[in-house]
Amino acid sequence: MYHPLSDVDGQRMEEVGHSLLLAGRLKVMLPSLYDTSLHRWNRYVLGEKYSEEVKRRHPKSKAEKKHDNNSFNLITSVHESEARVLDSDLEPEHVFEVTLEPDTYTNDKFALFSNYQRHVHHETDSDITREGFKRFLCGSPLHRHADATNGKPLGSYHQCYRLDGRLIAMGVLDLLPHAVSGVYFLYHSDFEKWSFGKLSALREAALALEKGYEYYYMGYYIHCCKKMRYKGDYKPQYVLDYYTWEWDVLDDEMRALMDRRKYASMSVERTRKARAVDGPPAHEDGDNTNGSSHIAKDTSAEPDHQPPEEEDDTKEEPTRYPTPLAASRSKLSLLDLGMPGVLTLAQVRATVDLDSMKLRLSGRAGSNVHEMREIVSWDDGSETEPGSIKGQVAEFAAAVGSEVAGSVVMDFSRG
Repeated sequence: MYHPLSDVDGQRMEEVGHSLLLAGRLKVMLPSLYDTSLHRWNRYVLGEKYSEEVKRRHPKSKAEKKHDNNSFNLITSVHESEARVLDSDLEPEHVFEVTLEPDTYTNDKFALFSNYQRHVHHETDSDITREGFKRFLCGSPLHRHADATNGKPLGSYHQCYRLDGRLIAMGVLDLLPHAVSGVYFLYHSDFEKWSFGKLSALREAALALEKGYEYYYMGYYIHCCKKMRYKGDYKPQYVLDYYTWEWDVLDDEMRALMDRRKYASMSVERTRKARAVDGPPAHEDGDNTNGSSHIAKDTSAEPDHQPPEEEDDTKEEPTRYPTPLAASRSKLSLLDLGMPGVLTLAQVRATVDLDSMKLRLSGRAGSNVHEMREIVSWDDGSETEPGSIKGQVAEFAAAVGSEVAGSVVMDFSRG
């Protein structure tokens, strides 16, 4: 079970819930502006003198030039200006290096983070702390190691961009057996004009292609946020439906749905349309006051994360806690916040046997696995008390669903 973490860029929660994006199986198709952005950066790094000397030493035929002008090789273009691939006896204008490093804390990384948060998200000194940075983007619980079958790196990493030895940008990546997941990206304000959001997406897609990862996850997509619109330029692109765990194509129909709704779910939309077409007419005597009809259905095979029974097509409930900070300060359980894709209390009780969920209390090899009911203080709290053990276990189960909750062992031996 993998679910990326994000502070969703400080956006309002009602603008967030709809989508985690995926560029499907890396058949990446890009508009020409991405080729242009990458070309501009490479030209800046290399400089005119270097480029002219390369042309003189390695002249190309007309056919080769025509081919270069009419084609775009993602991997070649991404690495074109890196110091490690350049002619060793030619000196570029700048030395550009990109390295994949452990997601550990350094002062340089924190300085970059501070600059980014101030200039892009307009945070103040009191908002930006070393501990906050460490908690958010360093020391992920994902274990770093090499895949046993092909040696590709797995775990959490920082992809660091350095120009003339200076850290100018950094991608926070989770490398999974099946995907490269872009968790967060930050760059220094001095380099704002170079479209590093686009450059980083190209590089991360190239990493997925080179190392044999199957997919590239581009992270959260907020449809009304202009800074995130570039994610939709990649094709084929898919959006995760948190109610069914299915991927829907990000096409014109999906975009239109996102324009109309704060959280777009194709499964909910299909249910709405089915009710409108197949449902019996409203009673003439007015017994059905809201004009809707209820259709009996077999729910035995439906997913853990159920959509609401009925939703008003024209009106959506206001968000009680519109920002992540407000939600955190509310002290409410995750089960009470109404987040899309999270089981309700009733669904947890109906589908998850919390008492039988497994835990390990000791980190020693071969230590016993216990059931939650064996904890002395297990019955001292309720499912909706975040401070109690039962409340924390219930939140975990609500977030991952009944199938995962029933098959994992929670390790309480680690602080």
